[in-house]
Amino acid sequence: MTEPTMGGTARRGPGTDGPVLVVGRGLIGSALADRLAGITRVLTVATRGGDHPDHVGLDLATPGGRGGLGELIGRERPRRVVLTHGPSDVTWIESHEPRAAEVHRAVAEVVRDARVPAILVSTDNVFPGTRPGYRDGDPVGPTNAYGRIKESCERALASGGDHLVLRVSLVYGWAAPRHRATYAERCLAAATAAEPLEAPTDQEFTPIHVDDVARALAALSLAPDPVGGVRHLAGPDLVSRHDFAVRAYAAWDADPGLVRPCLRAETHLASRPRYSAMVSSDLSEVPGLDGWCPAGVERGLGAMLASRPRPGPAAE
Repeated sequence: MTEPTMGGTARRGPGTDGPVLVVGRGLIGSALADRLAGITRVLTVATRGGDHPDHVGLDLATPGGRGGLGELIGRERPRRVVLTHGPSDVTWIESHEPRAAEVHRAVAEVVRDARVPAILVSTDNVFPGTRPGYRDGDPVGPTNAYGRIKESCERALASGGDHLVLRVSLVYGWAAPRHRATYAERCLAAATAAEPLEAPTDQEFTPIHVDDVARALAALSLAPDPVGGVRHLAGPDLVSRHDFAVRAYAAWDADPGLVRPCLRAETHLASRPRYSAMVSSDLSEVPGLDGWCPAGVERGLGAMLASRPRPGPAAE
């Protein structure tokens, strides 16, 4: 299959036999690549080195690295490009917005201009967070730097074709070595050490296990007909950070009384919205997702316990 370029020459279009290109090897990108391995060819791109032959190391913070990404897409013509790239540390981004915005948006523009179907992993921080239950048709209005950057990327992709924006709530699970630990890991590390943990009561969210995010993204990446528009993916439980931590301590057979209530303004979570809470979209038309729904907090924590490595360092 070919399609004309702006200059009139032919460009090979994406096909169902092309690889899935995962941009980013953090929590979500790594889990997605692992899930797709053995099902289809997977290419991964990140600044850090990879542990398999189909990983390409590119510094996407530089024009040269982004140019390399465009060349890779042109050469491989993947069936889907899945954007999971960072930076993703909400606290760090709040004080480094211009730097983070340049990377996020410029990478999205490279993928948009390559004219291959793409999936952007976005965030519930694109909403003002004044209430729970945001749906995929609700108007956005970010109040922090991370939300503004992701909303800008959403607009960039929307201007270039029928791409998919998949907004996800806070993701938890075991992070790979050398990666920033998740909130659940911080809770479990403190529970293991029988240490107190301050957890805000005034931030509520709909957390989702990384395995569920990987399952949904894999199905969307392999769907024969690309799904476009905006969809939401969130866990079924609305809990506060404090509630989540209490459940984590209880699951670990630690004393839940060690979890001390506080306000988010007293912690590094001050820039988070009051509510980071969405309602999942209906994805039943996607092959492999009919009748499926993400795990609740207890089941997700149970999955972590069943596959427990040594808990990592505290999350930012």
